[in-house]
Amino acid sequence: SRSEVYEKVRKNDVKEFFVLSTCNRTEFYACTSEELLRQIITEQLNLRPGEFETYFYIKSGYEAIRHLLRVAAGLDSQIIGDYEIVGQLKIAVKSAREQGLIGTLTDRITSLAFQTSKQIKVETELSSGKYSVSHAAAEIISDYFRNQQSVSILILGTGKFGITLSRNLKEYFPLAELTLSNRTLVHAENHAAALNAQVLPFENFTEHLDDFDVVIATAQSDQYLIRPEHINKLQKGFFLDLGIPSLIDPSIRTYEHIKLYTVDEVSAFHNKIIEQRLQEIPKVERLLENALKEFMGWQNVFFRSAVINSYKNHVVQLLQGQPHDSRKLDKKFSGLIKKIRENGYHGCQVIETMNEVISIEN
Repeated sequence: SRSEVYEKVRKNDVKEFFVLSTCNRTEFYACTSEELLRQIITEQLNLRPGEFETYFYIKSGYEAIRHLLRVAAGLDSQIIGDYEIVGQLKIAVKSAREQGLIGTLTDRITSLAFQTSKQIKVETELSSGKYSVSHAAAEIISDYFRNQQSVSILILGTGKFGITLSRNLKEYFPLAELTLSNRTLVHAENHAAALNAQVLPFENFTEHLDDFDVVIATAQSDQYLIRPEHINKLQKGFFLDLGIPSLIDPSIRTYEHIKLYTVDEVSAFHNKIIEQRLQEIPKVERLLENALKEFMGWQNVFFRSAVINSYKNHVVQLLQGQPHDSRKLDKKFSGLIKKIRENGYHGCQVIETMNEVISIEN
């Protein structure tokens, strides 16, 4: 669980860390060595030799920050421009902050990610219109049942994605008869009241497939939840398989009265919108590069702030007893900080600034 991971990273003296979980990814961000993070993940997930390389990729330094900005911008989503991931990132950061694991660096980086994501949303068309996997699913249903006043929908799985999907469906279909089913019954019950939904026990949902106009699978499973033997007696059926890996046996397509959309087909439903968003990528990339440049400038100063302040204090001590203009001193060191932000840190810059201040005052 996430709490167990937090406990483990604290035991390993990792000060800054958060976990980002979405419908199709889990990412670990940390200010620590790659070796230690790899060890923590391997132990927590009980990975066998070679499995880490199979299931994970590693980015560090500049590339890790760039990746997070791309994720927050929606460039690394299943559907490009998916803005829901910003909310998921905010939840991840809030959870880690409550655990005392958001420090100066992660706070600055994630704040920049949120700020840049907002800028991209305002200044580009990357996230134009309501479009995500869940919204696309809702639009497919709306198009198919456009002449039907009320639609009965069964959602299998009440994880983050399942609940987001349920809320979106309620927006599209206020009169929809929504039913939730989850392996842990109490989890479905906890969300049902807020959504004005019914609850169906997971262990026997296959016996009730004929009761619904639409069945949407979002649960986690390593085997098909719906197979031909479950639908061969149905008079009709409209299924959306939004699982990764697939949750519905694709062979049910052989039944003429059954309609099945996979997650890939749902993702491709609005090709025109996606094409429009793709055209925005160069503009988005420029905004991301500007944000990265801003961060690297801040970082240049952040890691040298103690040194800069130390030199400034030395100058103040050297000028003690002499009349001097503190405003000129502040201005010179502000100029030094600007140079470091733009060009990186060079020791000679500090020496030059000290000499300039002392010579001016003398």
